[in-house]
Amino acid sequence: MAKKPLTGQSKLSEAVQRKPTENTKELSLVRQRLKPKLKNFRLAPADIMRLQKITDAINGESERPISETAVIKGLIALGEKTTPEKLLRLIREVW
Repeated sequence: MAKKPLTGQSKLSEAVQRKPTENTKELSLVRQRLKPKLKNFRLAPADIMRLQKITDAINGESERPISETAVIKGLIALGEKTTPEKLLRLIREVW
């Protein structure tokens, strides 16, 4: 059985040396999706009660059940839209 000689350049090394020209489009690599980073928070019992009240009120208005996590995400999005002064005032009231 004849064996193929292992001399010369491989296809991989040739591909690295080739550069895209203006006529050819460079294929972009597949982007990795960012995995969500888990973050834990400690809430005081009063904060847990507030969160449960907000969640119950939202579930009363919603057609489907909404989790506490979804409520927290909504509150974070709401916090982005408000001014830092308002948030600071509310934080001072809570503490």
